Amino acid sequence: MTNPSLCPCGSQRPFSACCEPYLLGQAIAPTAEALMRSRYTAYCQSNVDYLVATHHPAKRTFSDRMTLSKSV
Repeated sequence: MTNPSLCPCGSQRPFSACCEPYLLGQAIAPTAEALMRSRYTAYCQSNVDYLVATHHPAKRTFSDRMTLSKSV
């Protein structure tokens, strides 16, 4: 059984001290790994807004939000 307070990214750290500040817009992921982990966490939590916001602007399309909403 997994501990629900641990971050889904697999860091073994509490969510509140790991990816939560990024997903809430309180901080920006400082490394590529932190961004990747935070995006994985957002996917696990169906946080489409964060996934779209952290997708490269040149690669975003109008359909991204709809596509992600259906897949998470």
